[in-house]
Amino acid sequence: MTGFLVALDFDGTLAPITPHPEDARPLAGVHQVLRDVRATGAALAVVTGRSVSSLLRVSGFGAIPGIVIYGTHGAERWQAGSLRTAAAPPGLKELRETLPGLVAGIVRDRDVWVEDKRLSLVVHARLTAQPERVLDRLREPVEEAAAAAGLGVRPGREVLEVCLPGIDKGTAVRELLEEDRAAVLYAGDDVGDLDAMAEVNAWAERVGRPGLTVAVGAAGGPVAGVADVTVPDPEGLLDLLRRLLSGFRFGL
Repeated sequence: MTGFLVALDFDGTLAPITPHPEDARPLAGVHQVLRDVRATGAALAVVTGRSVSSLLRVSGFGAIPGIVIYGTHGAERWQAGSLRTAAAPPGLKELRETLPGLVAGIVRDRDVWVEDKRLSLVVHARLTAQPERVLDRLREPVEEAAAAAGLGVRPGREVLEVCLPGIDKGTAVRELLEEDRAAVLYAGDDVGDLDAMAEVNAWAERVGRPGLTVAVGAAGGPVAGVADVTVPDPEGLLDLLRRLLSGFRFGL
């Protein structure tokens, strides 16, 4: 697999979704599969909406030789202890102070909370009884506040993320594809992964080399209709990666 690129999301892809981000852990067997990918000579990247520090803290992926981690949807890049990060726009500091009050004034529910990821702010509604209804009420005022601060809003699974404009997971994948790749696999489970999948598809069409996109989750999920292959859950993705690795070893 020398010249191959395997790029993967984390939450919902390599780890089950949890109500609190800090409770997430990779599925059993993930570390070994990722090490096996690297042992083939393939490039390996995790492209996550988490900050790099959060991903390293909950995953232990820093111990996997050669792994590249893109955090906050591509605003951060980490490899071998070296971190490159985008500059935070001035408006983010003020919004960090005002957003929790704005949210609390619209939705009086202690299960709605704001996560500070340094380069983004995430409004979580996952713990509420009706997450989508809550987010529908919040979407317009959060978008207005974000726009006033020079920021964008990215929807996700039962969250709204106030984010740096012009940076998404596609940004990270474009950078990864700048090197001469023989083939690419990308797997993810949420709306934020659509930009990455679009980059893989555009690259494959442009250069005429294999690009495989994998949706992780139910057949009706946000990326299932776009990806080449759908697996039901992180365990299904691990099984797929193991089969691909087995085929490589036996020359299939």
